[in-house]
Amino acid sequence: MGNPNSADNDKVKPVFSKFILILFFVSHSLFAWETDIDYNYEYEKNGPYTKFSDWVPYKLHKWDPKYLEDYYELYNLKQHYNENELRKNIYFLKVALTKRFRHPKHALCETKTEAEYYKYRNLMFMQINLGIMRSYMRIASKFDKRHVYFYNLDFAHELKNSFQIAEGFYKEAIPYWEKAKEYADKANEVPSDLDLGTIETERYEIVKGKLDFGYIIENHLTRLEGKQKIVGEYLARYPQADKPVLDLADVE
Repeated sequence: MGNPNSADNDKVKPVFSKFILILFFVSHSLFAWETDIDYNYEYEKNGPYTKFSDWVPYKLHKWDPKYLEDYYELYNLKQHYNENELRKNIYFLKVALTKRFRHPKHALCETKTEAEYYKYRNLMFMQINLGIMRSYMRIASKFDKRHVYFYNLDFAHELKNSFQIAEGFYKEAIPYWEKAKEYADKANEVPSDLDLGTIETERYEIVKGKLDFGYIIENHLTRLEGKQKIVGEYLARYPQADKPVLDLADVE
């Protein structure tokens, strides 16, 4: 005798198979749609086009720096840095010099007396000026060259321009070193040490003459002048080489 449910089972099987097939296609389509979402689409907001991925974090994590210490804390130098990051650091540190300090109880270290707070302010000015100076020197080093070998003179035109830029940045660093020394001397008037780690160490080394960036910058400029002389003499001998390398290639 046959199973009375077999007919019903035969009807259910195709329906169930169709249901599984539909579910597979729907889930696959949803997955494909999800993976194809473009989080970087652009839309118009107040005129300029802004990436959605850029706008959302800005709205969620917006922070409005106000005090000198706020801008100082924006200063950041990774192990690997480029000129853009250095220029950004210079910008933030220069803005910091124009801002007022936080209330003493929110300072970067504890100060118990007015004299200590006076020292704290001078140490911060010293450190910010040192940061600007170092950033200028690092940019200069990207346009400088440690040695000029004979085969480097194939790029004499580029070297000439690069050395001029390096010289400009080295000279930009000098006034900030002078200011840093001035603030170090003022901070040194207060005998107590603040809990500012290496900032106090640098203050001590500057005052004692152990750290002299004036000498270091002057040494860079002297060496740079020698390299500029080599390139200048080469271009005086071969004036036709005073063109970009690509232009010379076209001539040849």
